[in-house]
Amino acid sequence: MSGAPGLEGKTVMIVDDDQTMRMLIRRMLTRMKIANLIEAEGAEQALKQFEQASSTCDLIISDWNMPGMSGIEFYDRIHAIKPDLPFLMLTGRADAGSVIAAKKAGIPAYVVKPISPEELKTKISFLLTRSA
Repeated sequence: MSGAPGLEGKTVMIVDDDQTMRMLIRRMLTRMKIANLIEAEGAEQALKQFEQASSTCDLIISDWNMPGMSGIEFYDRIHAIKPDLPFLMLTGRADAGSVIAAKKAGIPAYVVKPISPEELKTKISFLLTRSA
């Protein structure tokens, strides 16, 4: 998969308690020529890393279901710090109630797992274009 224009040089944070899912997302992003990746295995760890990298972080990709703090709670915390930061929620929740809850929370993009590389690239391009 080739990189989309403008993705090189971007910094993306991947937040997921599932190491395999982080690895898959990392591979997809690397194939898109996104080399600056920050990984966290939970929202608490991600918040600490975000405090150090908030000025360089261009996008967050986060799981919904994580121990400790959910993806929606994490989004709320990040949104309070940097409201314009693009955020992509990844989840296994495909039910209408979850989609509505994500929309009500203000989450700008939502993808149901499993995700294809093409779908991920489309969502990232949409989010980064929207925030530009």
